[in-house]
Amino acid sequence: MDAVLSIDTLAAGLRLALPVALAALGALLCERSGVLNLGLEGLMLCGALAGYLVTDSTGSPWVGLFAGLVIGGLCGALLGGAVVYLAANQVVAGLAFSLIAVSATTYVYEGSYDIGQSPPRIERISMPPLVILTLVVLGIVVVLLRSTLSGLVLTATGESPVAVDALGYSVQRTRLFTTIGGSALAGLGGAVLVCGPLGLFIQNVTAGRGWVALALVVFAGWKPVPCVIGAFLFGVCDAAQLRIQGTDTGVPYEVFLALPYAVTLVAMVVRGRRSRTPATLGIAFHRSTA
Repeated sequence: MDAVLSIDTLAAGLRLALPVALAALGALLCERSGVLNLGLEGLMLCGALAGYLVTDSTGSPWVGLFAGLVIGGLCGALLGGAVVYLAANQVVAGLAFSLIAVSATTYVYEGSYDIGQSPPRIERISMPPLVILTLVVLGIVVVLLRSTLSGLVLTATGESPVAVDALGYSVQRTRLFTTIGGSALAGLGGAVLVCGPLGLFIQNVTAGRGWVALALVVFAGWKPVPCVIGAFLFGVCDAAQLRIQGTDTGVPYEVFLALPYAVTLVAMVVRGRRSRTPATLGIAFHRSTA
């Protein structure tokens, strides 16, 4: 037990938490504006692949992080255009995007290397810069939501889009830009996973972390700081299960694999009862019928 609950476990938990924290902050922005971004898992995958391929090509993991950010934003523009301007069902569109992203990233990844060629490991970024990056993003999100007019409009768009429209602000434009920004953070989270702790890309490398990030937004009550705290809780549970698997417990390893996700689900259920969902989350805005 001492080997499981150790400084090394906490450090590993922090490494595993950073990608989830960034994706959760991105999802939080989307949901505060009224957009339910269920494409988060696919966005992380796209960002992870972009980060890996660009880092492998340029030799700079920082350029890879930027690539993940850009690809996430571009995919967010596509998804946002569908759900905001075309009023596509947000649940169906998000799930469809994630399913397509799994196949598309696998196809592009396998097509980037010859048969029998072993994809190389890429240069990785050490933990301190990634922690600073995540804290900077957290600070920007907190300041945006609490201290700026844009943040006030963003939050009001998720609560009362009719009032926002009456004041002369564009609900659709606000939701589109927020979806692009939130998706960019999800792509950055995927790139951090690959360019940071792992240094490689494999099929479905995110392993459900996008769905965990969505659950953490509910756990956090749509607040940024609790989102990051929840991500650290998930990271520690994930690191602990990896260490427990290396011990002789006699318990099937699948139980430990499910541990961090089960803890996140329980925490979301307990905490979610005291959370207030944005009033128009997942509901398309039609000005003509407002």
